[in-house]
Amino acid sequence: MIAAIILAAGGSERMGQPKAALTLRGTTFLGAILGACQAAGVNRRVVVVGAGFDNLFSENDLRGATVLLNPAVESGPIGSIRIAVQHLVNHPVEAVVVWHVDRPHIAIATLESLLDRFRDGESAIVLPAYRGRRGHPVVFARAVFDELLTAPNDEGARAVVRADPSRVAVVHVDDPAVVEDIDTPEAYQALLKRVEEAGATPPPPPPRS
Repeated sequence: MIAAIILAAGGSERMGQPKAALTLRGTTFLGAILGACQAAGVNRRVVVVGAGFDNLFSENDLRGATVLLNPAVESGPIGSIRIAVQHLVNHPVEAVVVWHVDRPHIAIATLESLLDRFRDGESAIVLPAYRGRRGHPVVFARAVFDELLTAPNDEGARAVVRADPSRVAVVHVDDPAVVEDIDTPEAYQALLKRVEEAGATPPPPPPRS
């Protein structure tokens, strides 16, 4: 089984409001990611949040996900990853997809391509790249869970990716969202404008159980 770790504990200082609750294509950033994971067959989903996350329950149907609290968000994303991995390590999980909540517009096909590459069994880490730039989300096999748990705060999961290039597979995708953070009001408005102009079809709704 492959699980998703959705990182939604950040303070959203640059955005000025919680990114997970921002709306996109008839759902929220978090809802879009949950729906994409469901559509790609990632049925175990862990959402890591920070303090003051109560509004996420009113904005999203989280019954199909496990919600974990990161009480020390100053540790950065790796702190949330540690909390999620510690939760998942005793479950039959062969890998995790680490997905930042500020990239809700990544295509389902991109996620499917990453999962297909991981299932080839040749690489412990699989990540996407767009026009030569590496991006997110990233698939980490169970073999590197211990490294994620001990990665330094200042480098985070990057330290695990850089430790051994031979175990990293890069999937080149035609999806600029993998290198685009939606973390400012300007970036958010630009995304909404692109979606409107494209007349994009809404993603699957958040999973219900």
